[in-house]
Amino acid sequence: MYLLIVAYYLSILTFYIGTLIYALPIPLTGLKRWAPRLITDAFYVMALLFSLSSITALTNIIQGVLGGDWNFFLSYIKAAIAGRAYILVSLGLLRDLLAKTVFLSGIARLISMVINSIAASLYMLLIMYSLSVFVKYSFWTLLSLGLALMAIPFRISRGAGAFLIAFALVFNSALPLYLQFVKTLIFPASPNIGEFIVYGSIVNMNDQVISQGFIGLEYNGEYIAPLPVYSGVYAIPIDYKGNVTVYFDVCGHMFYTNITNVSIFNLCRSLGQGATPFLCNLNLKVLGLIDYRRGVALHAAPFPDHVNVTIFTENYIEVYFVSNQKFDLYISIVDAYNVKSLSLDSQTIEDVDRYIKYRWRWFDLFGKTYVISIPEGLHKVVINLEQSGYEKFEPSEGQIYIAQSMIMNYGNLPGIFDELIRIIYADIIGAALYISLLTSISIGLARVIGGAAKLRMII
Repeated sequence: MYLLIVAYYLSILTFYIGTLIYALPIPLTGLKRWAPRLITDAFYVMALLFSLSSITALTNIIQGVLGGDWNFFLSYIKAAIAGRAYILVSLGLLRDLLAKTVFLSGIARLISMVINSIAASLYMLLIMYSLSVFVKYSFWTLLSLGLALMAIPFRISRGAGAFLIAFALVFNSALPLYLQFVKTLIFPASPNIGEFIVYGSIVNMNDQVISQGFIGLEYNGEYIAPLPVYSGVYAIPIDYKGNVTVYFDVCGHMFYTNITNVSIFNLCRSLGQGATPFLCNLNLKVLGLIDYRRGVALHAAPFPDHVNVTIFTENYIEVYFVSNQKFDLYISIVDAYNVKSLSLDSQTIEDVDRYIKYRWRWFDLFGKTYVISIPEGLHKVVINLEQSGYEKFEPSEGQIYIAQSMIMNYGNLPGIFDELIRIIYADIIGAALYISLLTSISIGLARVIGGAAKLRMII
C-alpha cells in the first residue's frame, strides 16, 4: 500500500513538472519536448493505478477459466518434490548396496545415471516451487514497486517498472497452469482423447459450503483418491467415456454425492453446457456430511432440516440443529484428536469414550467415530477437542501425489524407462521451457506497458 501511495504522489509530481516546463518562458525545444511526455506519463500511471484491481481481477478470471489453481499447483509441486526426494534416497541406498557386490557393480552404475536424472528433475521442481512462492506472496509488492518506478519523472526507470508489472501479471496468472502445459507436452491434443475439466463448488444438503476436504473419483474401474479441495471448489479432469462416481472422501468415510454412476458428458450436455466442450460447471452436493475441517468430520443420519455450524476450529466446535425427527450425529476424528468434552443443550455428556461406535482407516491414518442421538427440535451441540500427540491430521503428501499423478494420466505411460524419459522431458525440459516462455511473454508485455505512453496528448 505504501508503494502505491508513493506512485500516486510521484505521478502528481510528474504532472506538475510537465505543466511547469510548458509554462517556462525559455524557448528550448529539447526541454519543451518533455512537457507533453511528462503530462501523458502522469495520466497513464494514474490510470494504471486506479485500474489495478480490475486488471488483476481479469487475470484471475482468465486463470480460473483455464483451470489454474494456486493451492492445487503448490500442493502438487510439494508432493512431487517429496516423491522425488524419497526416490533419490531409496535408489541411493540400493546403489550403495549393489556397489559392494562385484557382479552387480554395473547395475549400480546404471542406477547412478537414473539418480542423476531424477536429481536434475528435483532441482528444477525446487526452482519452480521457489519461483512460485516468490510470485504468489510478492505479487502486490511487485505491482506496487513497478508502478512506483514507472511514476518517477523523466522515465528514468520506466522500463524496469513496466517489466516488474508485466512479470507479476504473467507469472501470477500462468504459473498455476504449468501442470496443464506439462500434460500437453506428454499427451498432445488428439481427436481420440476425450478428457475435459469438471469444476464447481461443494455444499452439504443444506447448501452450505464445505471449504476443505478430499475428493475420491471412481471411473474406468479405478478409484483415485485423495484429491484435495481448496476454498470450497474442486476441479478434476474426467474422461467422456463411461460412468463416473464422485465421493467426498474424509475421515474413513466415502460420502456419496449428486454425481453417482452417471455419464458426466451426458450430464453436462443435459444442463446446456455442451457449448463449452473442455469445461463443465457442476456443483457437488455431499450427502450426509455436515462439515469437515483438518481431520474432523461431522455427519448425520437422517440429515436434519437445518444445520448452522457457528464455530469450527481445531479445539472447539459449536453447531445448532433444527429437526422434525430424531437423528444420529456422527463425530469422526483422526487419532491426532480426542474428544475432551461433549455437551448437548449445555448438558455435559459424561464418559464420552463410551460413545465410540467404531474405528476406521483413512489411507495412512487411523481414527474413530463417536455417535450421539439428537432428539427432534432445536438443539445446540458443543464439542471440545484436544490433540493426542499424533502429528498427522490428513493424508500425507505422498498419498496426494499418487492420486494427482493418476488423475493427470501419468501412470498410463508404459515401463520404467518411459517414466524416466517423462521425468527428464517434463520436469527438466518442460520447466525450463515454460519459465522461458513466460519470461518472453513478460518482456513483450513490458514493451507494451512501457511504450503505451508514446501516444501524444493534444495540448
